[in-house]
Amino acid sequence: MADETEPKKEDAKPEREKPELKDMSDICPIGKVLVFAEHILGDLQPVTLELLGAGRILADKMSQPLLCVVAGHELGDIPQRLVEYGADVVYVADHPELKNYRTLPYRRVICDFLESLPTQPHTMLLGSTTTGRDLAPRIAAHFDTGLTADTTELDIGHYEHTSKVDPTKIGLYPNCLYAIRPSFGESLKARILGPWKNPQMATTRPGVMTPLTREPGRKGEIIQVPVKLQEEDFRLSVDEIVREVSKGINLTEADVIVSGGYGLGTQEGFNLLQELANCFDNAAVGASRKVVDLGWIPYQNQIGQTGKTVRPKLYIACGISGAIQHRVGMSKSGLIIAINKDPEAPIFKFAHHGIVGDCYQIIPEMIKQFKLAKSTSGVKEVVGTH
Repeated sequence: MADETEPKKEDAKPEREKPELKDMSDICPIGKVLVFAEHILGDLQPVTLELLGAGRILADKMSQPLLCVVAGHELGDIPQRLVEYGADVVYVADHPELKNYRTLPYRRVICDFLESLPTQPHTMLLGSTTTGRDLAPRIAAHFDTGLTADTTELDIGHYEHTSKVDPTKIGLYPNCLYAIRPSFGESLKARILGPWKNPQMATTRPGVMTPLTREPGRKGEIIQVPVKLQEEDFRLSVDEIVREVSKGINLTEADVIVSGGYGLGTQEGFNLLQELANCFDNAAVGASRKVVDLGWIPYQNQIGQTGKTVRPKLYIACGISGAIQHRVGMSKSGLIIAINKDPEAPIFKFAHHGIVGDCYQIIPEMIKQFKLAKSTSGVKEVVGTH
């Protein structure tokens, strides 16, 4: 006879008591989004237009206007162009000493401007550029607020803080800035929040966000900001600015990128990639970090978390495994074609088309076919018909 006695159940572990959540809206209130604009020789930097696109999304989620602050001298139509690219209000700090970027004068002007506002912006965004990486931490330190660097995604959402380490912070924080970036090991995405104090700050990598389409004649408010520099702001002087003009096509502006990784086997493999790139107009050769570290190709060709972020119409990855640090630099390409011997390579999970095989057999055939297409219908049509 079967034993009908029920097995003894293990004592259930008591559920951990959740702390009572308080509404913490007053600690980190909803507010406006502010973008710091960068320009060189009268040209707005692409990252500024991308930040305006990202800032517009965040501001709309909170039903708030999008603000922008720009500093310089004899700025011409830059303020109006910022309005046409999405800003509702543009604050302009114009002074001869601001013509070229210097840390201390710019820090003084931006911090004074922020302190002059009735309430601090909810979010402040800067580019992960030489200027942004220098200026952003100084502003964050001045206001004793958080800063997330090199973000690849931005969002707005609520946050439930339940940690008992500091009971005063337990509560529900609505409309927090979610600053998302690859983790330190670059194997996972980290969602970083700092809701304790505004402005919540982040820098974003160039080429990651999508700019809005320019709307000529768009109306917005342009406000002059007083500039009150002090003697201690001039401890550093700029005698001369030397700008290096790189040869060839800029990776971030290329329509087509043919990129190579360690799977090519040898440095000479990049000669074949260059031949493939030559089949297209406005094409460039890129690379993964490993081959750059090996010295096979210069750093200026590196794509990925520690290189450049690109968004070409066509990206051909040759011998690249597709680790997350490379993916964050090219995943928003219009069409991704991957060539790799390893059918389990991570890149095949997000490529639009994958070819399993030897690059040295496949690429020559691609060159042959693209040249044939170019001589008949035109390579632009080939790229555009995917």
